[in-house]
This record gives sequence, structure tokens and C-alpha cells, in this order.
Amino acid sequence: MPSSPLHQTSPSAADHDEFLARYTLHSRAEILFQLRSIQKRKLLVNLDLQDSRQIIVTSVLAVNEANNTLILDSARGDALNQNLMGGKGAEFITQLDGVTISFATGPVTLCEFEKYPALRIAVPKSMVRLQRREHFRVPLPIANPVKCIVPPVSEDDRDPISTTVVDIGCGGVALADSSGRLGTETGRILTDCKLLLPDADAIFTTLEVRNSAQIRLHNGAFQTRLGCKFIDLPNDMAARLQRFVMDIERARRNSL
Repeated sequence: MPSSPLHQTSPSAADHDEFLARYTLHSRAEILFQLRSIQKRKLLVNLDLQDSRQIIVTSVLAVNEANNTLILDSARGDALNQNLMGGKGAEFITQLDGVTISFATGPVTLCEFEKYPALRIAVPKSMVRLQRREHFRVPLPIANPVKCIVPPVSEDDRDPISTTVVDIGCGGVALADSSGRLGTETGRILTDCKLLLPDADAIFTTLEVRNSAQIRLHNGAFQTRLGCKFIDLPNDMAARLQRFVMDIERARRNSL
């Protein structure tokens, strides 16, 4: 554990519930407007099943204000549809003009839309809208460290650099480098980095170093902390990362 930073990288983690409350919509008119925008733009939507590692990709087919329902394209496969029906609901997640839209769906039922199978959920009473720059980070447990492997950063260095992920969010990560090989220069682009998430496929990404700090550890050694931003993270890997962050956050809340 660090004792005293020589430079401060970021403020301490805020209460996530209070953070989310600042970006939560409760106006029915505004929620309906956002849902209709998602429908008109034909945006892809992730349904993140609770108590499951599955993410279902769908889209909004119709917004029925009179019946207070939202119609979604059915999942591709009977097994996935059955998982939706038998579950406790799902998390609805999509991106609209660089803003993450999310809400808990509650029960999901099958229906028919224009003579084809579809999914029906209730219009949410609240909705979270998070700008990319507003994504919160979740700290990772020290007991089970998550590694990020960074390719060599100089011609004289042939071996990959193993770093520890201090915290992570949908916008980026904070890395701890005890080797000193990554340096402290900001503005650098680190390509082909590999995030080794537990119980999931690795995430390959490009990172931009936004800030750095030298941390003095209790044993007197120094460690470099780098705050990094994800660059052009592919949609499938972004969904995988979103799931991992949500799992960590759920575990944190359940432990309170």
C-alpha cells in the first residue's frame, strides 16, 4: 500500500451511489425522448443479464407511451430468450452521441411485433446518462490483482512489461508499474496492451497516458502510477469491460 504520493493522480474514489444520482434522469418526458432517439437511430443495445456472464445484443423496435412499454428485437436463439424470461431482469446499456445510457429493465416478456417475435419491457422510471469523461472508476482488490501487459516501449527492451491495474472504468485504467520501464511521460500512446480479466477473455486495447505520479511505498520503494484512457476500444471488448466493471461494483455494493 502507498504511504505518500509525490504527485496526486486523481481524487479519492467518491461514493458511487451519490455520483450516479447526479446523472440520473427521472423526468418521464426526458426518458421517453432518449428512448425514441435510440429507436430512430437504430442503435445497438446490450442487455446484460443479472447473475449471468451473458450479454445479449438487441435494438429498440418501438416505444409505446400509452402502454408504458418498450419493444426490443428478440435474442438470436431460443436459449437466450429463455434466459431472459427466467431471469430477474437485465441491464439496458447503449451509447447515444458518446453518452452511455443505462437502466435496470426488470421483468422481460415475449411478445409479437409486426408478426415477428420480440421482447417487451416496461419504460423505466429512471435512467442514467454518463458522459465518457464522467465514467467512474472502481478500485480492484489487492488480494487478486488484475494484470495489464504492455509491449516494450523502447528498441532496447524486448520483454513485455507486466503492470497491475489499480482501478478501472469504461473510460480507462490506472496502472502501477514497479519496474520503472514505462517511465512517467504523459501523452504517449501504448498500442497492443492486453488486459487479463479474471474469468473472461483478454481485452486488447490501445492506451493513451493522460497523467502520471511517483508513489512511495511503505517499504521505501517507488512505484509509477499511470492514468490511461482507452483509445478506439472495439464494441465487443467495451461490452466485456462494462460487464467486468458492473460485476466489481455489484460485489462492492453487496459487501456494504
